[in-house]
Amino acid sequence: MQSEATERREAGEGIADIAVSLGVNESTMGKWLRDWGVRPATGKYGQSLAQNQWKRWTREDAVIAYTRTDLSIAERAEFLNRSYTAVAGFVRDYRQRPGDPYRIK
Repeated sequence: MQSEATERREAGEGIADIAVSLGVNESTMGKWLRDWGVRPATGKYGQSLAQNQWKRWTREDAVIAYTRTDLSIAERAEFLNRSYTAVAGFVRDYRQRPGDPYRIK
């Protein structure tokens, strides 16, 4: 497991995605990777190559992430081609917003 996780993280894959596929808690995987000294690859200008790191939220993506409660967070993330953490964070943060920039509340 360590070699697979290390290889995938060094290739730029997100911790949440690696953890889900290996059946490990995300925080545990993050701790292990830190303990092993594993860092993601960096691209031009030192930016991480992790999938979807700079992908902006469109209204359509926001509607799916926030309103499709018939799907789990993991299913919404897969549908949107985003990490679990990105979708869960968006839903949590959007609930706490005083405004409604995507007009979906």
